[in-house]
Amino acid sequence: MIHDQDPTEGDIDSGEAGALGAAAVAACLSCGAGVVGPFCPNCGQKNDDLRRSSFVLFTEFLRDTFGFDSRMWRTLGLMAAAPGLVPTSYSHGRRSRFTPPIRLFLVVSFLFFLELSMTKTMFVAVEVTRKTAAQLAEEKAAFEEAKRENPEIFEDEEFIAIEGRKLTCPINIRTRFFVRPQDVKVDHEAWRQCADSMRAAAEAEAKKEAERPAEDPIDAQAAISAFERATTGISAVIEDPRTLNNDINTWLPRVMFLMTPVLAFLIALFIRGRNALLFDNLVLSLYSHAAAFAIAGAGILAARFNIPHAGAATGVALVLYFIFAMKRAYGRGWVKTLFAAAFVAMLYLTILSTIVTSIVGRSIWEGA
Repeated sequence: MIHDQDPTEGDIDSGEAGALGAAAVAACLSCGAGVVGPFCPNCGQKNDDLRRSSFVLFTEFLRDTFGFDSRMWRTLGLMAAAPGLVPTSYSHGRRSRFTPPIRLFLVVSFLFFLELSMTKTMFVAVEVTRKTAAQLAEEKAAFEEAKRENPEIFEDEEFIAIEGRKLTCPINIRTRFFVRPQDVKVDHEAWRQCADSMRAAAEAEAKKEAERPAEDPIDAQAAISAFERATTGISAVIEDPRTLNNDINTWLPRVMFLMTPVLAFLIALFIRGRNALLFDNLVLSLYSHAAAFAIAGAGILAARFNIPHAGAATGVALVLYFIFAMKRAYGRGWVKTLFAAAFVAMLYLTILSTIVTSIVGRSIWEGA
């Protein structure tokens, strides 16, 4: 049986196909070229006007910046297994398999400071304990022995007295890093006794110096006031180390971000060549800082579980990682690598410690 066919049926089908094809090709919002897919083949812009609610935009930003995907796990795994391989591969064009260095730096540093907050870990604290009778007796015996051997040096007991005022500081002072407030021992009475003794001795010294004839006499009252303020600030830091650590937590993330180009420039001073461009150095610096945050975070967790020598092991791991990363990244010999790594680390730590010291000094001065 033969059925009559609608003469317009074929035209409708072809028209629908044309309409579908036209719908699949959109106009680029930037240059107007035809776009099939998310990106314009002419200008490369993603064909998205980003007109969404602020909440949606914020969640997308957090997901894109801090989200863990397969690339991030692969990047972290290769960084742990083969230091220096990821930055070398990334800087030489093999980027699709790895998380970009700036993103990895932001994610890992964010998680590091989040860990500090959640575990209530402080960067630094000063522990003050009173010396035992045995310690005091041992120190006195050592001092008497030194006086007998060098009487001209210890004639006026200059090392334990200022202008005739003996310092009363029977305390042990120890600086501790990455420690919780409840783990820091502070003998407040012993410290206040020591601080009062230092204030009295410094005041006597300043007044004595002001009375001596000199071309540029000191302002005794100004010197006493400055010393008093510094002592008060130090006391505040010792008795409540959270004040100092709040300032460090505020400034250190910014400082560490700025230290990434500093490390890149320091490497450029010692490593040169076609495979050691400033871009290569910066990529290595970002990945190395991310690795350092990860190692330090693991060390803090190890210390929380009372694993012996966690701090020392963390320091050794940081040093070895940087050496092996430089060796693989630049392909230099071991002598050249060790020489460069040693001087780069020395200069880097000098700059970083100077900045951190200024932060600590500012906190002490303003805490007075």
